[in-house]
Amino acid sequence: MGKIHINLPTKITIARLALIPLIIAAYCLQSLAGWVCAVTGALFCIAGWTDFFDGYIARKYNMVTDLGKFLDPIADKILVIVGLAFVVDGDYFQVIGVPYVAVICSIIIVAREFIIGLLRQIAALKSYVIAADKMGKLKTIATLSALTTLLFSPLHVVITWLGFAELIIATLLTVVSGAHYIYKNRGVFAQDEGGSAPVKEEDKEEYDGNNAGALSENKEGK
Repeated sequence: MGKIHINLPTKITIARLALIPLIIAAYCLQSLAGWVCAVTGALFCIAGWTDFFDGYIARKYNMVTDLGKFLDPIADKILVIVGLAFVVDGDYFQVIGVPYVAVICSIIIVAREFIIGLLRQIAALKSYVIAADKMGKLKTIATLSALTTLLFSPLHVVITWLGFAELIIATLLTVVSGAHYIYKNRGVFAQDEGGSAPVKEEDKEEYDGNNAGALSENKEGK
């Protein structure tokens, strides 16, 4: 068995995973002092920025590894789920009179992740290469930004309103990007007589483009 090489982008991804328990601990300590929410928000913000840096370094210096591609989406999804759990548990929107928005937005965001995850599994079984979606990346950035803002919201109601607006935008991007992602890769669901998933003639150019760009764009996974 070969030795596992952990390069810089993967180390940054691992650091993001390591920050998550600290973020959870800081959130749990907010009951002792209100200002601790700033610590929670700061740690979450740092963790979010590591997602940008590890992807940037991996793409720029061609440091993509299978370990990185495995760990990066896990770290991203856990971080987002933790942030959504905090927003729901903290009930930050109660103060502005919209108590159920956090729950609804969280369900939509998590549901999208499940749906796209299943789509990728079906595609993998059919050897259908799915290229990274830029709208999906924009959705992730918007979601992390909204969650970061909301973790600071106990400091002032204005921050709560800003976080509310950001979360609504992130949720809309979640729906739009999810629909676009499914439509762009609808060839996954097509079947020929042998049960495989052929590419329709009208989709061939887009399919070839997806496959050609998959190796480069999927470097976001490190």
